[in-house]
Amino acid sequence: MVSRIIKIILVAIGAVACISGGVLYAMFPKIIKAKIEEQLILANGTTTYENWKNIPIPMYVRFYIFNVTNPSDFMNNNAKPIVEEVGPYTFKINRKKEVIGRNEERDTVQYNEVNTYIFQPEISAGTQDEMVYVVNAPLQGIAKIATKNIPPLIRPFFMPLLSSLLIHYKEYVIVKRKIRQLLFDGYEVRLLKDLNKSASRFVKIPPLLPNNTFGLFYGKNATSGGTFTVFTGKSNSSRFTLIDTWNNKRFLPYWSSKYCNMINGTDGGQFPPHTTKEEILYVFSTDLCRSLNFEYEKEVNIKGIKTNRFTIPAQFYAAPVANPDNQCFCSNNQSCLNGGVIELTTCKRGAPVVASAPHFYQASKQYLQNVIGLKPDKTLHQTFLDVEPMTGLVLNARKRIQLNIDVKRTPELESLQSINDVLIPLAWLSEVSQFSLPASIIIIFKQS
Repeated sequence: MVSRIIKIILVAIGAVACISGGVLYAMFPKIIKAKIEEQLILANGTTTYENWKNIPIPMYVRFYIFNVTNPSDFMNNNAKPIVEEVGPYTFKINRKKEVIGRNEERDTVQYNEVNTYIFQPEISAGTQDEMVYVVNAPLQGIAKIATKNIPPLIRPFFMPLLSSLLIHYKEYVIVKRKIRQLLFDGYEVRLLKDLNKSASRFVKIPPLLPNNTFGLFYGKNATSGGTFTVFTGKSNSSRFTLIDTWNNKRFLPYWSSKYCNMINGTDGGQFPPHTTKEEILYVFSTDLCRSLNFEYEKEVNIKGIKTNRFTIPAQFYAAPVANPDNQCFCSNNQSCLNGGVIELTTCKRGAPVVASAPHFYQASKQYLQNVIGLKPDKTLHQTFLDVEPMTGLVLNARKRIQLNIDVKRTPELESLQSINDVLIPLAWLSEVSQFSLPASIIIIFKQS
């Protein structure tokens, strides 16, 4: 994509320079702009379109798991959890867009992007068969739904039954699992089968897990994250690759207001050309069920190419008391979480999943103080995009997200009687992508 654009630009500049000399030098930026806009179109037969469908940028995702090193003390003595980060477990991501339709009137193209994850043992810290002690996410989900949904008249009968089932199936707050079980392979939560049978006498339990199986990315390998419709840029280059709809909807169904349900921006790999430092860039994340906003931080050179680094501001994670715009992201308006985290319960089947930056970077000190072993570091844990302003191409990016489980003490359940309320990190991931440019193209970028 870039090579074709730059070659055309170079030819145009050379021709104009030979004919007009220095008189028309001031016209070069306009010529460059026009040539870029001609090429940045998602149209059949263009290099841009082919590279957009079959993405040439290598991408990897690194998973880090939080191993709980004091499971007994935490479960039985009200101790703070002590965690040790293990990893990374690295996967290469092969991405391909499957185009399923076009709308010429709206200048849009519709597609599914299929991501395939391939384990890379040579650049991983260990094997996927290693065992770790982690917070029991399914247990917390069951307890949360039972506490919230079971009517008061039924609770005295149902909760003892649930408590005995948890003990029978050895579903404790901390469990020992293989890395592969926590990531893509998943593991069966056998308790759910008996729970559904037993609970049917009292109340209908909503489906908690697909196939009664839990894994952070279970069922997501070689699958699509939904159907996207984006603008081609043909009639308006400023809308190039911006999302029009997701799953044929212009608004999400998860949050309590139209504002929070807005779908803004691109998928994060490309932005419209001629981005400026003053702009706010938006990226829609299906993992976080919302759009992220990025603001300019500083200039960064990538092999001599000037790019603008955009990062997620602290206000994005702020609690509603500090940023009222975030009020509609609370599932319970009376007890919103503190700043630095994103509650995902409403879009994760009621599961008590909370997202944050790794090691609670930019989060409330409360979360950091309640867990021993975390060390937030901007260099290691910040999410950023390095955008080449002329083309809007992301030449370097790090997407870093931590998934935490909101653990609550539940006196009615023996497995949850001797713990404190705490937000325990389960894992964090870093998606890494960096555009590999030939030396000849780098030289041209430097001169533009």
